[in-house]
Amino acid sequence: MKYEHKEQLFFLLLAALWGCLIFYLSSIPDLSSGLPSMYDFILRKMAHVSVFMILTYFLAGSLSKNSRPYLFFVIIVAVIYAFIDELHQADVITRHGSPVDIVIDSIGVYLGIRIYQYKPPSKILRKKFFK
Repeated sequence: MKYEHKEQLFFLLLAALWGCLIFYLSSIPDLSSGLPSMYDFILRKMAHVSVFMILTYFLAGSLSKNSRPYLFFVIIVAVIYAFIDELHQADVITRHGSPVDIVIDSIGVYLGIRIYQYKPPSKILRKKFFK
């Protein structure tokens, strides 16, 4: 198996596991930090940005770079997952789905793409890792 295919498979597995983690965290009815409400609010929004930034980076790493619009596809998939995540949260007791959270998640998607463009997996992982 070529190095590029091993790398893509590795990042696809990471993206799937990360997506499962997001789904699990969205299933927790009362997910709070125990901090005062304003700090908890800020921490939650930062978590939204962070988890979707990481998910986007993993998704981008899992696709072939030969196709020109692959980053656009990654953006669409990540934002759709953010939408699905908010729908899921709307069905969890004491949680609610919010269109504002989709926008906040989209900021994470944007940051994930920018980080990917600046530091793609090939610059982070050494080819020795997948030999």
